[in-house]
Amino acid sequence: MRFEDARRLTGPNLLAQGSLVLAELLPDSESKEVVLAAYAAELNRFRAALGLPNVAPRIAREARGWLGVVFEAPLDEMMAGAESAEWAGLSAVEVLAGRPASPLEPKLTEVTAILARDRNPRLLEVQTEAHARGLPFLWDDESVSVGQGRRSVTFPLHAIPPTIDWSALGAVPIAMITGTNGKTTSTRLLARMAAEASRSVGMSCSDGVTLGTQQVREGDWTGPAAARVVLRSREVDFAVLETARGGILRRGLAVEACDAALITNVTDDHLGTYGVDDLEGMAEVKAVVARAVRPGGVVVLNARDPRLVALAPTLDAQVIYFADLDREPSAVIDAHRGRAVVARDGEFIELNNGVARALLPVRSAPITFKGAARYNVENALGAAAMALGLGLSQAAVVRALSSFGAGDNPGRGETYVRDGVTLFLDFAHNPDGVASALAVANSLRGDKGSKLTVLSGSAGDRTEREVESICDAIKASGTQRVFLREIAGYLRGREPGVMQAFFRKALSERGFSNITDVANEVEGLEAALRESRAGDVIALLVHVEREAVHAWLTRAPTTGASAVPQS
Repeated sequence: MRFEDARRLTGPNLLAQGSLVLAELLPDSESKEVVLAAYAAELNRFRAALGLPNVAPRIAREARGWLGVVFEAPLDEMMAGAESAEWAGLSAVEVLAGRPASPLEPKLTEVTAILARDRNPRLLEVQTEAHARGLPFLWDDESVSVGQGRRSVTFPLHAIPPTIDWSALGAVPIAMITGTNGKTTSTRLLARMAAEASRSVGMSCSDGVTLGTQQVREGDWTGPAAARVVLRSREVDFAVLETARGGILRRGLAVEACDAALITNVTDDHLGTYGVDDLEGMAEVKAVVARAVRPGGVVVLNARDPRLVALAPTLDAQVIYFADLDREPSAVIDAHRGRAVVARDGEFIELNNGVARALLPVRSAPITFKGAARYNVENALGAAAMALGLGLSQAAVVRALSSFGAGDNPGRGETYVRDGVTLFLDFAHNPDGVASALAVANSLRGDKGSKLTVLSGSAGDRTEREVESICDAIKASGTQRVFLREIAGYLRGREPGVMQAFFRKALSERGFSNITDVANEVEGLEAALRESRAGDVIALLVHVEREAVHAWLTRAPTTGASAVPQS
């Protein structure tokens, strides 16, 4: 047996609807029963030394060579529980290898101090009272909140007052958005729709946290910490939370429930970690947000994704489907008797029990690149379905779709022209995303003789197989030249040059010979421009060096550098 990790799952997660302590155990030749018994024995030996009662850990999830073993603990014992689980896992490794069990010290002294520090009867009282009153409860290692947004109050964890004015507290609408591709764009679109409906929006996404019109955090904020920043802001009366796979698996959701969930799609991305090895498992991860929707809420699902269609009957919430029928007919939409939002005959249309209501022409939504960006057609459909399901007006939805363009969606489909060459900047980083982005890039080519150049790379957590699938998408696009670069800050355990080598090998096997390594995005753009002529397109994928590229664009002579789609 090997021990992988132990941690707290502090909210709804893949394994349960509540908080748990998780240990990841990797059997070798041992049976799962033997592994569980050894771990439980060591865990309870340590707990007995702490003066805590025995627990009965259980296997909550199995994958190939992976066991997720969990037990419950009060909030003020969870950190001590996670430290105890780590010690128990490591000690069980020794026992099963025929070696002496790990000594209790010095870990026992360390965890005893954690227990003494974290004990907080008042926290548990507030949790019980909030639940009894049907009020949202939110906590972390520093603070506890009751209520949300404008109807919330937050206290330091160890300075909770003896009385709370419960009458002033309540919830605000919470929309959670997850999926493989399109999360950030959909989040930004929904936030715009809510703002058009005169709501004070708090939004978290892969670019940061925004409260109203002010960005208060920069970087990738798609986990539970981001949700807490938004929901503790007294200026927020509508929350839109991008919710990524990593946060769900590492910590669970911050909130106990939400009002709406959107799952954009489930495709091949980030498999092979945390016991999630296939698309069915990944669909279960994404479903965590759908199962968190409170009764009476809505779940918006992509009707083209069979795994999401299979999820629908298991949900208590109302399901609203979306589908691009101009791309592909949908038997799911034909059979659905509830609500849906579709693209049909070049129009965005809301369907409600068979009654159709036109919203606006697809070409009138700038984010769709006059209909060429079918993935953004789907993103617009999902966001619109969520907005309408949450009661936002059709007028607000139409205003948002009519005005939201590439300049409102930095790093995703930004388009510039320099010396007649179109520069297409996008975050596309997995096979489906790359194929979709390059379809749009191809639509921007000036004539049949113009060429497409791709500047790409990959984060270090991609497998060689995933890189091969990305290269298949590049090959299918008709790309004639490829520039490769390291993705700065995303080595994720790989040695420098490894991912470029994966790309070069896969591209060479697919017949590419025109492959050049570059140091960064600006160097790649400059090199590609030197070999391009008017009408050509350069697609910069996995675009992360935004400040450097935008500074270069500002310095360089450009035409139409206003981040709006070019016709």
